[in-house]
Parts: sequence; C-alpha cells; structure tokens
Amino acid sequence: PLIFIIWCGIIILFFYFTITAQCQIMDTLQDQKRTLQSQILVLRKKVSNMEQLQNQLANLKSMATVLEDRLPEEKEIPDLLITIEDAAFLSETEIQSLAPQALIPTEGYTEVPFNTALKSSYYNILFFINYLRQPPRMIQVKNFDFKKDKAEGTFLVQMNLSTYLVAKEESSQ
Repeated sequence: PLIFIIWCGIIILFFYFTITAQCQIMDTLQDQKRTLQSQILVLRKKVSNMEQLQNQLANLKSMATVLEDRLPEEKEIPDLLITIEDAAFLSETEIQSLAPQALIPTEGYTEVPFNTALKSSYYNILFFINYLRQPPRMIQVKNFDFKKDKAEGTFLVQMNLSTYLVAKEESSQ
C-alpha cells in the first residue's frame, strides 16, 4: 500500500505540474488572443477611416479638376475680356473702363486682376455680376464702390475683377 500511495502521489504531482503549466500557457494564450482581437478592432477602424479618406481624396481630386478647368490659360485672357464685354452687353451695362493690372504670382496660381468702371442701373449691375458667374471660366468680383449719378439716375461702379492662372510646374532636367 505504501508503494501504491507513493505512485499515486507521483502521478498526482505529475498531473498537477503538467496541468498547472498548461493552464499558465492557456492563460497566456487567452491574453494574447484578447490583445490580438483589440488590435484587429483598431485596424478595422483604421481601414474604415482609410476608405472614407480615399473617397474624400477622390472627391477633392475631382473638385480640383473641375476648378482647374474653370481657370483659364494665358492664351484665353482675351476671351475672358470678350466674356466681360458680353456680360455688359446682355445686362445693358456700359463699361467705361476695363484695365488689366499687373499679374500677382502666388504659390500654385497667378492672379490676373482687372480694374473696371461700369455705368448702369442697380439691377443691371446685378445682372452683369450674375452673367460673370455663368461662363465656364472663373471670374471673381471684388471691391465694389457704388456712386449714384443723380443727373441720370444710374450708378457708377468701380470694381476689381480677377481670374486665376494655374502655375505651371517647372520640370527639372
């Protein structure tokens, strides 16, 4: 019986140490599993955000393309002057002066300003500004100065018009 008890004790100790070691390994693996699951959740959120950012980037690129299409090239500046004159004709507004100013280069684009003096009724000037919004090229209206011509009942308007040229990237050779 003593040998039997010793063998049983050895078997029990063997199983105890084996099971304890296996339990520790299982606890470690469970901790690793939880860590990996939390990392998977974080990565899924990042992937979802990346997809949204890629969609936003695609939208911004398409908007940039549309805006670049609305910006004239230098050879189109005379056409823009004709567009301004057409807007004046359609709105029954008299252009008293239309003077190009010095180009204003900035990073990525160049501003092409024009000083303009107009004479017309209030509503016709609004029609003129509205016609300037409609052409395929972008023309910005800035710095209004309205004065009433009491003798004729019209307005004399000084304003600055601007369009923008996309800066050409210089290629290094």
